[in-house]
Amino acid sequence: MEKRQHPRIAVKYRSHFTSKGPMVAGDGELCDLSSGGCRVASKAGVSVGTELELCIFSEDDPNPLMVDGATVRWARLAEFGVSFTKIRPPVQRRINDLCRKLIPLK
Repeated sequence: MEKRQHPRIAVKYRSHFTSKGPMVAGDGELCDLSSGGCRVASKAGVSVGTELELCIFSEDDPNPLMVDGATVRWARLAEFGVSFTKIRPPVQRRINDLCRKLIPLK
């Protein structure tokens, strides 16, 4: 049985990411979101352990969510998962609010 630290919600948000180390950048579709991380579908290849800056474009808000640090925890063909490692409190509150408003995945 899978045990998650944070419940995930299904979303379809546009995203953009850039790495802090060796240059990796790309666009993707954010598919799952939780208060602690997300899953991104993208053709850009990223490796486990890569530190990213992530910009999330929510349809509900004209201002993008800027996550200062997101570590790639897993990567598969055309998708990867990150945990938020450096996030400003106002951004964390906005993500928490989104997660409370939407229906969690099972």
